[in-house]
Amino acid sequence: METVLASLNMEKAKDFLHHWGILCALVLVLVIAVILVILVLKRKKGKVVVPSMADHSTGTKMSNGLFEIEIGNCQGIGEREEQQDAFGFSPNNKWKDKGFLAVLCDGMGGLDSGAVISNKLVADVIKEFPYSFDALKEGWIIDSLSAEIYSQYSGRGGTTLIITYLKDDKLWFASVGDSDLLLYRGGRIYAMNQRQEYGNHLLMKVVDDALAMEQIEGNPDAPALTEFMGAQHADPDYSITPWQVMDGDTYLLCSDGISDTLSFDEIREAMSHSPAECAEILEKSIMEKNKRYQDNYTAIIFSIKRVEVSNEVG
Repeated sequence: METVLASLNMEKAKDFLHHWGILCALVLVLVIAVILVILVLKRKKGKVVVPSMADHSTGTKMSNGLFEIEIGNCQGIGEREEQQDAFGFSPNNKWKDKGFLAVLCDGMGGLDSGAVISNKLVADVIKEFPYSFDALKEGWIIDSLSAEIYSQYSGRGGTTLIITYLKDDKLWFASVGDSDLLLYRGGRIYAMNQRQEYGNHLLMKVVDDALAMEQIEGNPDAPALTEFMGAQHADPDYSITPWQVMDGDTYLLCSDGISDTLSFDEIREAMSHSPAECAEILEKSIMEKNKRYQDNYTAIIFSIKRVEVSNEVG
């Protein structure tokens, strides 16, 4: 009898271990699946979509009758916990008659609600579109929106801003903060805007002989912003008169997650390709750097190609 009971207990133990093994395997599979979902979501988190982005993607093309415009873009979260960059374009059904608007913001990670502020600002700038060069130049869109952010956050939250507006063969830009606007023309790269950083403020003092270069080298406050959207009054860097675009121009709007990670030579090489290829090269180059504490990165690239008009009659 004891032998029979021992045999039965052994069978029960084997059955229990069998089911326990299956349960452990299922739990392990579930854990792996959850980890994979988290990794995918973290990667997808880098894509910030505002209403104006719904119909746009890398490789989008349009024509305003004078030029064909091709767009590329990339964005990633880097090593940060949250994507605080945002970007968008004017609605494509207004491009031909009203012009082409591109907007990029980089929320300030050291302050409050960078992601919320940058996304809302992009949406607000686009919501007011279309507008004239004069309206942009008068500054209402910059100062009033900065004051609106200030009224809610009292200077404790903010973002950078770059606006480019192309109408016919003219381009206007405005920037606040340290995001960059670069032009690739004739094999060369040009910085179109000036970073509003304390380091540049110190350099101007050196130019004016108010300071010696030795006094500012290694200053830990050099990267600090002197202007940002969210200050009570924002003083943008902007084009005083509309910029004459040329056939073959390529423009890059980018957050400092790109321009502080890659050299001008690397960016120039990327910009020598089509906007779609440029976006891929920029992102691949950032990944290859594998930079510790890599910041959020965002780029908008658009190229200008003159439309050939046929004179044939027939």
